[in-house]
Amino acid sequence: MGLFRHEFKKIAQSPALIGFAALCLLFNMFIVLIDGGSNEYANYVARVSRETGFRLGADFDERANNLEPSEHAALLRLQTYGMTDVFDGYTTGYIAEVYIAQLGLSGMVADLTSGKYARLQYAVDARFEAGDGMTLYLAGATFWRHEMLFSVVMGALLFQGMLLAALIMLLSLGYEHSAKTEFVVYATKTGRRVNRSKFIAGVVAGLSAYAIIAAVTLVVYLTLNPMGGSWGSSVSSGFNFVRCMLGPRPFVTWHGFTVLTYLLAALGVSAGIVLCFALMAYIAGLWIRNSYIAFLILALINFAVITLPGIVFGATMPAFILALSPIWLSLQQGMWFTDGGSNILWAHFETIGVVVSLLLLSVLCVWSSARFRGRDLL
Repeated sequence: MGLFRHEFKKIAQSPALIGFAALCLLFNMFIVLIDGGSNEYANYVARVSRETGFRLGADFDERANNLEPSEHAALLRLQTYGMTDVFDGYTTGYIAEVYIAQLGLSGMVADLTSGKYARLQYAVDARFEAGDGMTLYLAGATFWRHEMLFSVVMGALLFQGMLLAALIMLLSLGYEHSAKTEFVVYATKTGRRVNRSKFIAGVVAGLSAYAIIAAVTLVVYLTLNPMGGSWGSSVSSGFNFVRCMLGPRPFVTWHGFTVLTYLLAALGVSAGIVLCFALMAYIAGLWIRNSYIAFLILALINFAVITLPGIVFGATMPAFILALSPIWLSLQQGMWFTDGGSNILWAHFETIGVVVSLLLLSVLCVWSSARFRGRDLL
């Protein structure tokens, strides 16, 4: 435990990492303040939703009629009065047909695509039975506020968390090499087992850094852009939608999520991806003693995973499998817990991708550690 505290302290007191984290927060504040409170109507709906509730119908209409007269109140009544459930009679088979035709899918890939959207029909039916489509969210301002929070803000936080986790782990592993004390450290009784403490300290510090940056950013963002009573609204509200090659279509999640539980679930998957990048950096740091070169190679590998599959494999199984990699999952953040669109073949892709990636990377960490213990460092 003493060695862990020592390693963690070295990370926490690193001026470079503190400076980078501060820059991340400044960038996030820029994003938040540029957009903060810019949609007055969304903020109005969030505020009055505490009075009207978020379940649409006759009772909601009555409460909406009692709101203080204003332009926003009139718009809210116009958008919600007599609204029908978007999931009533909605079918998903056409989505698979268009994707198969447009992307030229065939064989197992086409079969999996058809199967996924056949399963999605059950999710649509469940959303209809639960009445999720008849919830307010933020009425006509829903899509833009949802995109800003779950794609822009959460996307920036995830990218920063991934970078910080990798940099922290590489800093922890490469500290002795940069200070030219590694041979002294490895000659001690603890020896190369010091990497266990470095690994734990790097993981804890990386996840902690992400948690702190996310907490500060989200508190500021949600203070300026409140959700009000709509936290309990379904994220699959009829006012929310997905944009893809088919145009806008309902935002269907495999399971029922409120806005709050969707945010918590997204933070959980994000933490899993951040952990994946910490493990990747640990593997790279064990094999490449120079931390700067290790980070560069790690970045190049992830860049290749993004750019090459479509060129090399096209719309075939290897490309879809690589779409479950941590870097691809981070780019798909706005579609988590939905069908995932044309790039995804499996339901619950974000969960499958994170779990499988963590298992594979854990095995590689153990193997790399074993190889490192027997490797000649000279």
